[in-house]
Amino acid sequence: MEDKCPNCGETLITRTIKKKIGLGSIEYPVAQKCPKCNWNKDLTGAGDVVAKPVMQDAGEAKKEEKKVQITSQVKPLDLAGPGTSKPAASPSGINSLIMIVLAILVVGAIAWVFFVDTAEEKQGDPVATPTPRITSTPALTPATTVVPEVTASGKQISVKLETNRGINPKSVTIKAGDEVVWTNDGTYAVTLVSSDGLFEDKFLNNAKRTGYIFKTSGNFSFYLKNDKNLAGTIIVES
Repeated sequence: MEDKCPNCGETLITRTIKKKIGLGSIEYPVAQKCPKCNWNKDLTGAGDVVAKPVMQDAGEAKKEEKKVQITSQVKPLDLAGPGTSKPAASPSGINSLIMIVLAILVVGAIAWVFFVDTAEEKQGDPVATPTPRITSTPALTPATTVVPEVTASGKQISVKLETNRGINPKSVTIKAGDEVVWTNDGTYAVTLVSSDGLFEDKFLNNAKRTGYIFKTSGNFSFYLKNDKNLAGTIIVES
């Protein structure tokens, strides 16, 4: 970079641009100009530009010199200063850090053991499953019609039993309170059976008889155990 004008030998004026770098700043020269003959040069790489000489008095040249200030490059501030080294860690600080790490590991191990024991205890205790209670609904008993019983009337109706000739009569109609008397009129013994379970089986030898008083109305059947085809019916009216 030239200090004198190549045309007239006057001291050149250098124009700069200020840019910040880090904590400081730096000024880059961009052009040089002669205050006397108006010669100028581009320092950015665009080449020299020679302008026509313009008449300029010395007063204006001095004013132009005052406007342009040449600043030197400012380096970033080094707060620590040259040759300053960082302090090394002391052995006591390292020991304290190791103790803290060991304490954290011990506390973590104790917490882990406690957590595992608690989990095993919870798993070991079986949870009782409640047994559902089954509530039974009482069955409804159908209402039965109670047929009033009557007292014995003292009237007897005779029915003869004989294995060869059968039952005579096979059907008898009586009133409630009447008594039916069955007589074995044959040679062989017979057994009288109530189809409705009114009485127990009656074993009758020849000429033997048995009776039953019907106190309720309805139709009742009987037969001979020797031959079930020998059967009869008692119709009881109220």
